[in-house]
Amino acid sequence: MAIDPEVIPPSSSEGYDSVRFLPKWGFYLAISLSVFVLIGILKAFLPLIVMSLLVGLILRQATK
Repeated sequence: MAIDPEVIPPSSSEGYDSVRFLPKWGFYLAISLSVFVLIGILKAFLPLIVMSLLVGLILRQATK
């Protein structure tokens, strides 16, 4: 005997009233972790960018 899956008709509002798959705290946790990762990446690469600009400036001044 086969099991018939439950089908929600398109005119029903049950799909809109269903429970969220991702809870609110999970959404906020994901956003805060991504902000921390972005800050970490910027903190890692910003000194490298500034030092490379300074080395380029020094080399340009030295070859004049």
